[in-house]
Amino acid sequence: MYGGIGMKKKSKKVVYTLLIVFLFAMAVMTIVSRIMNESHIPEVETQTPRSGTLVLEAVGRGVTRFGKLEDTRVEETQFFEDTYFVEGYFFEKDYLDNVSVGSMVKLSIEGESIEGTLVAKMYNYREDTMDVLISLPEEKKYAAGCEVEFVLEDARVKYPTCISRELVYEGDDGYYIYVLKEQNSILGNITIAVKTPIHILAQNERAVAVAEELTSDVQVILKGIPLEDGMRVRKREW
Repeated sequence: MYGGIGMKKKSKKVVYTLLIVFLFAMAVMTIVSRIMNESHIPEVETQTPRSGTLVLEAVGRGVTRFGKLEDTRVEETQFFEDTYFVEGYFFEKDYLDNVSVGSMVKLSIEGESIEGTLVAKMYNYREDTMDVLISLPEEKKYAAGCEVEFVLEDARVKYPTCISRELVYEGDDGYYIYVLKEQNSILGNITIAVKTPIHILAQNERAVAVAEELTSDVQVILKGIPLEDGMRVRKREW
């Protein structure tokens, strides 16, 4: 009788020992698997948005047209027959606050600097720009569709949200960036790349100003590796 009890105790001890060994092995395998998975997750570098002043080569853009110049949205619009003019927009809207209809505006067409007459201006709420019509001097003749830039010397404009051009992608639907975000999963907290559309207000060769209010704690991923929306990544630790 006592021998049977002793065998049962010994059997339970063996079972407990095997269970502990099994659980320990599972824990080790989980840790190893996580380490192996982590090693295959691409590392990314990030930057944070900030306010800044951009030195702009242009404060607006447009194209040349030929024909009847009119804009029925604005009462002050003048009408011309068969004239050369520019249809465009100013993304730096404040510049036009003190520029009245009939004033001269500097612009560049195919590298040539000239002045045109502001015929009409109207705020575009959808695009957050100032749409304009500008008549060109009679002696100037350009093919329709020439690209135009409205220029200022050393134009410096301050914007609340600026990011590096190295962060910006361009696709069929416009411009976008990838933002680093945390997400809960069965493995705990992980970080993923989230595709985020942006609207560019102004840009130069180094930086862009965006309409979105990106706070200073937002981490924007630099270009370097191919990214997809929702793709798991990990931030490079220095």
